[in-house]
Amino acid sequence: MLSIRILLISSEVCSILCSKCISGALCYKPYLSLAKPRILILVVVTALASAIVAWQGDVHLGTSVLLGLAGGLASAGAAFLNNYFDRDIDRVMVRTQHRPLSEGKVSPGRVLLVGLVLIAISFPVALRINYATALFVLAGALIYVAIYTLWLKRRTSLNIVFGGLSGSCAALSGWFAATSQLSLVPVMMALLLFLWTPGHFWSFALVHDESYRQASIPVLPVLAGAKKTSLSILLSTVLLLLVSLLLYSVGPFHEVYLIGSVLLAGLFLGSTIRLYRQPTKERAWTNFKFSGVYLLGLFVVMALDVLVQ
Repeated sequence: MLSIRILLISSEVCSILCSKCISGALCYKPYLSLAKPRILILVVVTALASAIVAWQGDVHLGTSVLLGLAGGLASAGAAFLNNYFDRDIDRVMVRTQHRPLSEGKVSPGRVLLVGLVLIAISFPVALRINYATALFVLAGALIYVAIYTLWLKRRTSLNIVFGGLSGSCAALSGWFAATSQLSLVPVMMALLLFLWTPGHFWSFALVHDESYRQASIPVLPVLAGAKKTSLSILLSTVLLLLVSLLLYSVGPFHEVYLIGSVLLAGLFLGSTIRLYRQPTKERAWTNFKFSGVYLLGLFVVMALDVLVQ
């Protein structure tokens, strides 16, 4: 019955999106970009990998589908609301002036409605797994929208530090989808997401510091400059890598994770050191891209480790 309700609601959302569109293909494209697919993929992979680790490789397909669907819906909904509430500064910043809302390709009211509906749907989907999973799925979306976007983003350079808790919720939702047992493993996996987020975003902000300055957003590169920001990125990366290696000693991992995490750590640390030595936009962009590869690779290695043992 829940699946039928989800399909009905989804069809209603689609009809809302496309009521003024002649071509469905032309209609969905701007909404797809508003969902921030790259972030969505990281959220889903993180949650699924955490669940696989908790299951010790004994994958439950039905729960995995529900977990991926719930996390994806919540992530997309939070991204829609982020675009809605940031539409004023998006028109000012050069890097965001061509977003669908900035160019008037979509209605703000529709973006708000779809964002709320997606998050609302994600909760009962996650609830089919258990209450803890639903709680963390919802918490991740609310932290990103309410705490990061609405409260901290325009007020403090620590905005993204606390915003990183949103990613931590993805790891915790995956863990508690598989087990009710709490240990150091899910806590450290959540800590990985928390420590990863600032360096990832600060690298991006170094590339687009002028845009953030124009919009009066107090990101670290605007307030502290490139050199101090690159030092902060290096320090946060070192902490991140130490936690990733410490996880091997406390978690249920074997040689696959050890070798994979060490290789990824070495490559990522090398990229971050090069950025610190030469804090240019080119180096920052490279580090930003590789930080995403690092996180995705690390959680894939976690899942592979328990699957092949």
